[in-house]
Amino acid sequence: MTTRETTQRNVGVSAALVAGGAGIVTGTPAVFMVAAVALVYAAYQAAIGDPEPTLTVERHIEPTDPLPGSEVTVTVTLTNDGETTLPDVRVLDGVPERLEVVEGSPRFGTHLEAGASESVTYTVEARRGDHAFTDMAVVCRNLTGTVEFAEQVAVETTVSCSADVNTVSLSGKTLAQSGRVPTDAGGNGLAFYAIREHQSADPMSRVDWNRLAKTNELATVEFKETRAATVVALVDSRHAVASEANAPTAVQFCAYAAQQVGSALLDMDNRVGAAVYDSCETLQPSANRAQEQRLEGFLGDVAGGSTDGSSSSRNPWLFDTDTRAPRMRSPTEMADEYGIADGGDAVATLDRSIPSESQIVFCTPLLDDRAAEAAKRFAAYGHAVTVVSPDMTTGDSPGCTVERIDRTARLDDLRGTVRVVDWTPAEPLAKALIRATERWA
Repeated sequence: MTTRETTQRNVGVSAALVAGGAGIVTGTPAVFMVAAVALVYAAYQAAIGDPEPTLTVERHIEPTDPLPGSEVTVTVTLTNDGETTLPDVRVLDGVPERLEVVEGSPRFGTHLEAGASESVTYTVEARRGDHAFTDMAVVCRNLTGTVEFAEQVAVETTVSCSADVNTVSLSGKTLAQSGRVPTDAGGNGLAFYAIREHQSADPMSRVDWNRLAKTNELATVEFKETRAATVVALVDSRHAVASEANAPTAVQFCAYAAQQVGSALLDMDNRVGAAVYDSCETLQPSANRAQEQRLEGFLGDVAGGSTDGSSSSRNPWLFDTDTRAPRMRSPTEMADEYGIADGGDAVATLDRSIPSESQIVFCTPLLDDRAAEAAKRFAAYGHAVTVVSPDMTTGDSPGCTVERIDRTARLDDLRGTVRVVDWTPAEPLAKALIRATERWA
């Protein structure tokens, strides 16, 4: 620690000399008594000494890997490892510049008895990225405030805030191969499922020996199996529009959601593919190592190709990504462009193009009834459907308000048939998925 003497260091001796001299010159006993008090103060300063403090400083954060926008609790703990009391300890924690303190304060003061500890807690709001705390400033003063010890203490602490999707909840419709999707079938696994009558082909490792010892009856323990699933990430590419000029479009948000979900499902050992609604382009499902690159390239073409002016919207309050002006196209134009009669057979075409056992993650802004009806039709064809819908209706215009009401009605209607993730792009997709999964449970 660095040591600094304050201006009060020799105040006792100085006061004694001045008061003593004035008392002698004037012959006033009262003034002379002031000199005696000052001498006692100076003697006390010399008696207590200025031992250098010995401190242990710790910082803990919870959680260490929060989602953007969530709160992180920071706890700073000081321990006096010395043999003397520290009457005045002041600390300023090194909060990362981009993290805002929302509760409590990183600045505090306390006193510490020998061997005692003191903790303080404050809360910061997490933001996307890695945020390293800087050195903590610690200042200790003696009882009279005449000597100050200061040090910059380095406590390595980093908040890693990621918005990546790590897990996606799927339905129990799975393949025969093993994976990580829980099923309602008994077999090999980790979680207990049921006990059934023993069969000669059952392995001895699954015999319920406790039951045998009690009843002399053979029984077999079954565990809940986890299997892999086939999933198609379906992107609604019909609305190359944004809620404001120069903002990401609905197609880009949908392609981003499909890529995040697809990568997470591939990491969970599932077979993942992709498709475009309603041009009916498909990337067949696969689980090999190269599939993630193929998925990224396929969805990148969808997001990049949506800005050529060939997409449409019936919503005049949204902006076309190419002209930045309100623009609409008729269903007839859409049908002619994609060769789909009345624009209504895309679901049937896609159903024939993808495996029958596929689950579908439909990424759509739900800006029209066709998207909602498509989700219902896929469910009617036997696919387990999850709708991930980026909300493009967050503006304040009258048209946006009307469309927001219509979109909310579509969401409510779909919730009775399929799983729905209502995602506001201002928040992380992972957070919206977690909230939706809790609601499904």
